[in-house]
Amino acid sequence: MTLYQTAARAWLTLAILSLLLPAARRSGLWLPLHLTLAGAIATAISGAMQYFMLALTATPPPPAWTIRLQFALVTAGAVLIAVGFPEGIEGLVASGGVAFVGATVMLGWMLWLAWGRALNRRHAMPMATYALAVAAAVVGASIGALLGSHAVAGTRYLDLRRAHMTLNVLGFASLTVVGTLVTLLPTALRVRMPAWRGRMAIGLFVAGLMLEVAGWSLGWRAAVAAGGLAYAAGALSVVWLVVSILRVERTWGVPVAAFHMMAGVAWFTAGSLGLAAALMDGAAGFDRFRPLFLTAFVGGWLVQVLLGAWSYLLPMARPGHPDERRRGLVVFEVGARTQVVVLNLGLVLVAARGAGWLGTTAGDLGIGLALAAGLFALAKAWLFPLLARVPIVTGRARSVWGG
Repeated sequence: MTLYQTAARAWLTLAILSLLLPAARRSGLWLPLHLTLAGAIATAISGAMQYFMLALTATPPPPAWTIRLQFALVTAGAVLIAVGFPEGIEGLVASGGVAFVGATVMLGWMLWLAWGRALNRRHAMPMATYALAVAAAVVGASIGALLGSHAVAGTRYLDLRRAHMTLNVLGFASLTVVGTLVTLLPTALRVRMPAWRGRMAIGLFVAGLMLEVAGWSLGWRAAVAAGGLAYAAGALSVVWLVVSILRVERTWGVPVAAFHMMAGVAWFTAGSLGLAAALMDGAAGFDRFRPLFLTAFVGGWLVQVLLGAWSYLLPMARPGHPDERRRGLVVFEVGARTQVVVLNLGLVLVAARGAGWLGTTAGDLGIGLALAAGLFALAKAWLFPLLARVPIVTGRARSVWGG
């Protein structure tokens, strides 16, 4: 957890800093997005998936060398692509894609090993979701390596790029987050896990992804549209999961981790519904929806949930007395409500600008607000061990974490 999440924080920091580069140097938004998705999100997922798969199955970790090798491969893949794509070095991009595929295959092997040795098989749904996410990542990364090597061109390139985005964002990243929320959200709220018909949601997600990818690959517009509808139905099922969790009686207040996770689900659902509507117009609709796709799924969903998860997982992963962990959790509650409101208000303004409802000034304001809130949350993720030494317990923090 420490190795992967430290690296993920570094990747997200680099992604934000890369915005300071000239647009030509960072290939527009490509480099910040790559550092966020292939760097921060993929690294955080690689570590968190291992953490949760072992906890859910009650199995010991795999050999240490396999963990280090998986980390090295996912890091090398992100680095090679980040260097090779802007410089036009096709060999580096292809090598990075191969390394990334190798990292996801190793993650799948770890998952298979954990399930095969499981002492606890009561959590089959999250494990199945993880397996599907890994499968999507293997295919999506393979397509990415093909695109980066420029082995395809023209309309075929554009169709495969849409399939690549779908598999990586809606498949690998989103399915992993959904599978993790099943246990992480009730854990952060300190309530029991409610019953949820996860099989139906998984079926809808898988059907949606398969139809969309098949539609992009074969030029079937009807399949793409049907896939968008199926995926959106799966997202609505996740909303029902959140509602079920909130209906469970609880003793403590809502921590910032849960606020971010619930806001992330709202963005995920809104983005899925909007994408389903856009896909009715096929490729043209997807391309028009792309700014909203990035805002909703990358900023509102993946990055927001990552920031929320860090505010709970990072303090809880530190060794020491429970009081020390509590002090770390308390740090993240400083300015928590303002942080959540400002981040999501900024994203709403960015989304409205992308939809053409507001002008450039409002969009720039939204970017500023979202970055400010994100930087505030990221700073706490870096500095909470030091800040935990300062007595900053507020009434809100006491209502959430006690003590």
